[in-house]
Amino acid sequence: MIKNFDDVMDRLQELNAKKVLLQLPDGLKPHVFEYFNRLSEKYTVVVSSDPFYGACDISTPDVYRDVDCIVQLGHSEIPNIKYPKPMIFMEYRVEKNITIEESVFQQLRDRGFRKIGLLCSIQYIDQMQKVGAFMQSIGFEVIVGKQDNRMKYPGQVLGCNFSAAHSISSEVDAYVVVSTGKFHAIGAQLASSKDVFILDMHERRLNEIRPETDKFLRRRYAKLSKARDARKICVVADTKIGQYRIRLANKIVEQAKAQGLEPVLLTANDVRPSDYENMRCDAVVFTGCPRVSLDESDKFPMPILTPPEFQQIFGIKENSHYVMDEIVAVDEIPS
Repeated sequence: MIKNFDDVMDRLQELNAKKVLLQLPDGLKPHVFEYFNRLSEKYTVVVSSDPFYGACDISTPDVYRDVDCIVQLGHSEIPNIKYPKPMIFMEYRVEKNITIEESVFQQLRDRGFRKIGLLCSIQYIDQMQKVGAFMQSIGFEVIVGKQDNRMKYPGQVLGCNFSAAHSISSEVDAYVVVSTGKFHAIGAQLASSKDVFILDMHERRLNEIRPETDKFLRRRYAKLSKARDARKICVVADTKIGQYRIRLANKIVEQAKAQGLEPVLLTANDVRPSDYENMRCDAVVFTGCPRVSLDESDKFPMPILTPPEFQQIFGIKENSHYVMDEIVAVDEIPS
């Protein structure tokens, strides 16, 4: 159960809300009855059963049109999104006191790294601060990156935004990502030429992520090579409020035409591989969340590319290295 749920109730009262849409990530859905019953003491509650990507995804207007407020659990606000309804974000933070041994950081010393940039996923914001204080106490200089307008907290990274890493790239010797899982650390490595390590808060180990990043790139380039002969291209603008980049999608269409390709511009809120298979396209360029292209590509019978990948393999932009697709800002969805 998320602590401080009383704050949600107080905020709803301030908004004079009557009907509420509740969004829960999969990890919190086992608690849905608890949350629903608590909110239902004072409000009419509708629970969204659809999967969602986070603060960039508040469902579609037909779902939230008739509610007074949306309560989303587990994520932090994306400040530069213009939400159509009042939003309450109840973040999930890991609060367990985790002890990290000094020896964990010895490999940083052995390689001469002294100035360390700290990054984290939202669940580990508080843990990152504790890790930073500990690292400073044992002789490291710790720098937490400044976020751009899409991110709420210094040091925070999303799968589509590594601005906190970019902001301190000239000041640090290496990065430490406080998290679990590899995706955020791989993304940080792709976004930087500096060495990146993940401090896995489950294993309490510090692992260099470059070997995993190299494996990722080999797999990714193998898939991208299959797109070089593509002629019919589906360019997709995702209509999720925090992923809508229609101007970029239109630009990709024009670039594809200039290359002699046959593009079509599509919009979608739910990415279903069968849709593009039915269209008999050779490749898909997806301008929404880059994790769709990077994490779900095996579900598609054709290559699915991020915009920078498309531009690289068709020679529109000459890049000597892989470029991560990052979302800085989005277009406003017409009402």
